[in-house]
Amino acid sequence: MNMKIKILIILFTFAYSTANAQKQWTLQECIRYAKEHSITVKMQQVSQQNQEIKLNTAKNQRLPNLSANMDQRFSFGRGPSLVDNSYQSSNSSSTSLSVSTTVPLFTGFQIPNSIAAARFDLQAATADLEKAKEDIELSVISAYLQILYNKELLEIAKNQQTLSAQQVERIEELYKLGKASEAQAYEVKSQMANDEFAVVQAKNDLQLSVLNLSQLLELPSPEGFDVETPNIDADFLLPSNPEQTYANALTTRASIRAEEYRLASSEKTVKTAKSAYYPQLSFGAGYSNNYYKINGFVNSSLAQQLKNNESKYLGFSLNIPVFNRFETRNNIRAAKLSVKNQELQLENTKKNLYKEIQQAYYNATGAKEKYKAAEIALESAKKACEFAKEKFENGRSTTYEFNEASNNLMKASANMAQAKYDYVFRKKILDFYNGLREE
Repeated sequence: MNMKIKILIILFTFAYSTANAQKQWTLQECIRYAKEHSITVKMQQVSQQNQEIKLNTAKNQRLPNLSANMDQRFSFGRGPSLVDNSYQSSNSSSTSLSVSTTVPLFTGFQIPNSIAAARFDLQAATADLEKAKEDIELSVISAYLQILYNKELLEIAKNQQTLSAQQVERIEELYKLGKASEAQAYEVKSQMANDEFAVVQAKNDLQLSVLNLSQLLELPSPEGFDVETPNIDADFLLPSNPEQTYANALTTRASIRAEEYRLASSEKTVKTAKSAYYPQLSFGAGYSNNYYKINGFVNSSLAQQLKNNESKYLGFSLNIPVFNRFETRNNIRAAKLSVKNQELQLENTKKNLYKEIQQAYYNATGAKEKYKAAEIALESAKKACEFAKEKFENGRSTTYEFNEASNNLMKASANMAQAKYDYVFRKKILDFYNGLREE
């Protein structure tokens, strides 16, 4: 029975591993998974939750406070007598209880401004969380496209290796027939060795790119991880100018919203600081009671003392600021400087965004032209390689000329793949700035 269970466990584990190894992740799946498991995103979520707590604390300032106090004392030795006010040696005890509450009625608009500032801080933290997700999305897109690029390079290297292997077989037959020299055979074998090295290098680059993406996804290991190869339609439609993209980005980028919310919060902080100039009005109420016991005297009962010693009060308290050593004035000045600094921070963020968009736009434009040129170069290299192969097989060209044509084709194919994925990535960055997301 135990052996059967072990066999079933082994089979289940093998089936699960096989199914997991065969799964290919789409770009959308990678982005969603990265956002859910990114440590940076989780840290921003904690910051957002912290701001929610601060907003709740600010709202609770409107509530009345309630406090209770109980005091128990024991006295020994000489002291004033409660009977005839003479000093006598006696032992006594006293118990007191009090409950009080205070309700803020007017705080110079401090509470509503504090709540508004905390609400803007929460919105800024939410925008920071969205920015963290945007950053991880761009990183995942870049890593994903790098894997596709390396896969294509590996296929190019393998095709070149296959072609070289075919030429080695052919040159060996010609060498046996005396129609090719030994030097020609070694030249072709040398080319095949170089192509095998290129395959090994391409495999290593692919593994490293897979490792990079798996680490972005916070996967424990890249084993069994692979991505789906979609049909990439690299259209050449780009925005007409950077200003168009910048106008869209101002309304969609989380980094801009975060700084705008922080500016609004700092403006509310100025009003909060000004509230110290206004009088503060509050309502208070309380209840207290006491019980005394003196050894050697007849003491009233507990019920009688609680009835006679109780005290209640209701009242209003008005606090009028007169002079606090210019503390309020300096707090307002500091708050205004914070507003000025936040205005500069917002302006700097907008300028940096425009610079990023300009660079992205011209990078995409250059990548598009490079892509078109690479297409033309690849077609020319294919035709040149076909002619060189035909001439070589007919004995009308040297091995060196054929190898050179093959290398040029491989280089043109690699350049084409690089230009394609570079353009696709640059275009996705522009789409990102225009608010076009993968999800």
